[in-house]
Amino acid sequence: MYAKSMRQTSYIILLLISTWSYSQNNSGDAVFKKIIHYEIQQDTIGIYISCEKSKAFFDKEDLKEQTVLEVPEKILNELEENATKSNHGSWDSELITELNYGSDFIKSMQCLSLKEAQLLYDKKKKRQHIITLSEPVFDNDYENCVISVSFQYFTGSAHGYSYFLKKTDGVWTVIAYYDAWIS
Repeated sequence: MYAKSMRQTSYIILLLISTWSYSQNNSGDAVFKKIIHYEIQQDTIGIYISCEKSKAFFDKEDLKEQTVLEVPEKILNELEENATKSNHGSWDSELITELNYGSDFIKSMQCLSLKEAQLLYDKKKKRQHIITLSEPVFDNDYENCVISVSFQYFTGSAHGYSYFLKKTDGVWTVIAYYDAWIS
């Protein structure tokens, strides 16, 4: 009887862990789609999407100074701590095909590696719009998120900023952008 109870408990724990892991991955994918959709709504058209998922960075003082948001200190601390755990990675091209935008908006349904992006610049010899999104950083409850976006036009010419998103009624909503830069 005891062994059966332990086995059932083990199954429940495994189910909860796999559900939690799926929820984390699903949140990252949902934020990726939201940001690409948001950029296209802002008349950013003719873009290529980089496969690179750059390491995230978050400084709570930057958010406080550059926005009028009143985010609880607990959430800011969680975001800052979780950003230190961020890694480089790659986005899945499948996410791009799920967006259902035509080639006027997204030039390729496959994301570009760094090497492919450089080849594109060399081949076309003109300005391109390649968007790179960082790994999203979430608070511990997956209700708030920050993500950085950069646009590279050709080698050495880029700009970017960070977004603060909040999950409202199960949907990610862009609340503010901050930390704009240009090179």
